[in-house]
Amino acid sequence: MTLQKTNNRKQIAKNRKQITKNRKQITKNRIQITKKQIIENNILSFYRENEECFVHYLLFNFVNQIFHLMSEKIVINGATGLIGRKLTSELLKRDYKVVILTRNIEKARNIFSHSSNINFIDWNKLNFQACVEVFDSAKSVINLSGESLGGKRWNKGFKDILFKSRINTTQRIIDVIKLCKHKPKSFICASAVGYYGLNKNSELDESSPAGNDFLASLCKDWEATALKARRNYVRTVCIRTGIVLDENDGALKKLILPFKLFLGGKQGDGKQWVSWIHINDVAGLIIFAIENNNIDIALNATAPNPVSNKDYCKAIGRVLKRPSLFTVPGFVLKLLIGEFAEYVLTGQKVVPAKALENGYKFEFERIEEALKDIFKKL
Repeated sequence: MTLQKTNNRKQIAKNRKQITKNRKQITKNRIQITKKQIIENNILSFYRENEECFVHYLLFNFVNQIFHLMSEKIVINGATGLIGRKLTSELLKRDYKVVILTRNIEKARNIFSHSSNINFIDWNKLNFQACVEVFDSAKSVINLSGESLGGKRWNKGFKDILFKSRINTTQRIIDVIKLCKHKPKSFICASAVGYYGLNKNSELDESSPAGNDFLASLCKDWEATALKARRNYVRTVCIRTGIVLDENDGALKKLILPFKLFLGGKQGDGKQWVSWIHINDVAGLIIFAIENNNIDIALNATAPNPVSNKDYCKAIGRVLKRPSLFTVPGFVLKLLIGEFAEYVLTGQKVVPAKALENGYKFEFERIEEALKDIFKKL
């Protein structure tokens, strides 16, 4: 009997220990549940208090994903030229996927050796079907190809080269666009203010008529070919470019040496207009045309404030701290560069009416500030 009582007491003590242990576990579980509830309530409370921020954040990420999935491909023919190099650089900064069509892969790779997100395509080796695959679903196809107007003296043979390098290449692009199942959203084609012809006094905007000299006829035929893309419901913009100012190439580079040698000055009587534009704004306007559906048919790529040749040369002199005293007589210029001299001596006063109407903000509106930016890089 005594042994039985002893065993019962032990069992009771054991049960009490288990009960105590269970109580501790229950308390621990309650604490954990309370902590979890507090955390969940805090998260829920934070979400409710910042619901608008969360929604905006989720929407922003969703939109980003959609844009990433959508085509942001830009196809460029003529990317290795003066404008093409700058444009490609600016497009890459905006995270576009750039496809460069080139007849010289090695040259293109060397020029853009430090750039990623570029595909190089040999334009010579592409058959039509391969071209269609490249163009298909592009945000824009850009054609900047064309033999330099000032490359040689103009004769019948060189004029033929000027024509074929522009019209034939553009027609090939149009033929490819026709075959695309998913058409490019836009086609941007180079042109020039030469479209307006030799016009010494009138102010010219995109609504002004074309001229009837050789360069005007060349630009008219070029634009007429490019605008065929509109028949395939592709928004088309012809960029009528003025004199492009850049430190590496172009018309300005040819004037720097005479000024540095104290021999700088105006050409002819210096009264002819110079419709200039900084290279940054050329690239900016092309991107503006790509991204702005209101821009169609033609866009003047010139600064808002054209200047006379005399004032242009004086501005170069001031920025370089050199005099602008000399004059290159018209007959000398004609002897040196032939028929092209007529365009240098006549000039045109072209204004970017459409760009200003649609809200484009020029980086450089005045000639002197543009020249200061360029010459500080030399």
